[in-house]
This record gives sequence, C-alpha cells and structure tokens, in this order.
Amino acid sequence: MKLIEVFQSAVLTLGDFGLFCFRSFETLPKMWRRRGLFLKQCEAIGVSSSGVITIAAMFMGAVLGYQLYISFKIFGAEALLGGSIGVSLFRELGPVMTAIMVTGRAGASMAAEIATMRVTEQVDALEVMAVDPIEFLVTPRILAGLFMVPLLAIFFSAVASLAGAGIACGIMGLDSAIYWMQFAKVVDAIDMTHCVVKGAVFGTVLTSIGCFCGYQAQGGARAVGLATRNTVVATFLTVLCSDYILTSFLPFGFAKLTVNN
Repeated sequence: MKLIEVFQSAVLTLGDFGLFCFRSFETLPKMWRRRGLFLKQCEAIGVSSSGVITIAAMFMGAVLGYQLYISFKIFGAEALLGGSIGVSLFRELGPVMTAIMVTGRAGASMAAEIATMRVTEQVDALEVMAVDPIEFLVTPRILAGLFMVPLLAIFFSAVASLAGAGIACGIMGLDSAIYWMQFAKVVDAIDMTHCVVKGAVFGTVLTSIGCFCGYQAQGGARAVGLATRNTVVATFLTVLCSDYILTSFLPFGFAKLTVNN
C-alpha cells in the first residue's frame, strides 16, 4: 500500500512540475518587459558563480593532468594526454561539474528565496497586486540558467584544460607542444556542441527544479529547508540522468581522426 502511495505521489509531483514548466514557458513573450529581472538573474547565476567555477575547474584540471599522466605513462601514451583531457572536459566533466556547482550556489539559493516568499505570503501579495508570480519570479531565472550555464561550462572546461596543462607540462615534464597539438587535433566542434547543449539543458533543469521546489513550499521555516534539500537532491539526479540521455543522442564525433586513419 505504501508503495502505491509513493508512486501516486511521484506521479502527482511530476504532473505539477509539468504544469509549472508549461506556465513558465507561457510567459516567455512577456519577458522583454522583465529584461531587467533577467539581467539581474544572469548576474546572480553566471557572473557571481564565476569565482567558485574557476576554483573548481583548476582543481579538476590539476587532478586530471596528474592522474591521466601517471596512467598513460605506464603504457607510454603520454602524448595522448591533451586530447583525453580536452574531450573528457568539454563532453562530460565541464557541463556536469558546472551544473553541480551552480546548483549548490545558485539553485539552492533561489529555492530558499522563493520558498521564503511563499511561506511569508509575499507570493500571494504579488497576485493581489495583479503581478503574475511565475512571470516575475520564475521565468527570468529559467532563462538566465538557459543562457549562462553553457557559458560557464565552456569557461570551466577552458580553465580546467589550462590547469591540466600546467600540471602535466610544468610539473610532470610533458612537452607543452605535444599536449596542445593533441588537444587541438582531438577537440573539435562536436565537443563544443556537447558542452553547449548539455549546459543549456542542465541550466534549464536546475533553475526549473529550484523554482518549483521553492514555489511549492508550504509551512514555516522547515519548509524552506525542505525546499532547498529537495532542490539539490532532485537536480543532481536529474542532471546525471539527462547527461546519459544527451550523451546517447548527441553525435559522437572524432571525424577527423577517422579520416586520418
């Protein structure tokens, strides 16, 4: 019986989330008059997250540069290091790690903010003033995530590639010309496509879930904590699931290597 109740609750939640997203996209034609809110959210999600993205990218690139160099050296394949780091970052690690960092910094924040407005009846006050709360609170955040997370993903991958080169070439002794030659040979437009498409999807997902969890909050201070927790957990799981789906459908690439061989 409990299993049936859990299943019914999950279906109802998914239905509410679908209707919530539909209402959000319905307000897109009105976003021009809310462009100030959109730009403010771009700063909150994108610009303000650049610092933590930079630090995370440096450590991620450094770890990749060290670990892959040690592994490749066993087989005498150190020359493949640059391309391997570039592909792993632009195809997978860049978008996924960016989404995780932005969720921890901005996604949880927007869930807590909207949940606080919900439990203190500020959302109801917007409705009384004939202001659509979805148009005012939600859609600008979703659009900002759609545009800013792909840029952050590319930035993350670029910084991590530089950090990987710094460790592999500056500390481990790999020739920098070999690193960047292999990097340029392997990383191409397909990898950028993966990075941008996944970043756009992840940005839409994390902002939609954050706004939904905050908007559905009911109760007192405990509801704010639950909304934040649910946002982080649900976003992480959805990002990983959607990453697998997108990887399955996006083109594989490596066309230049196939032609050369």
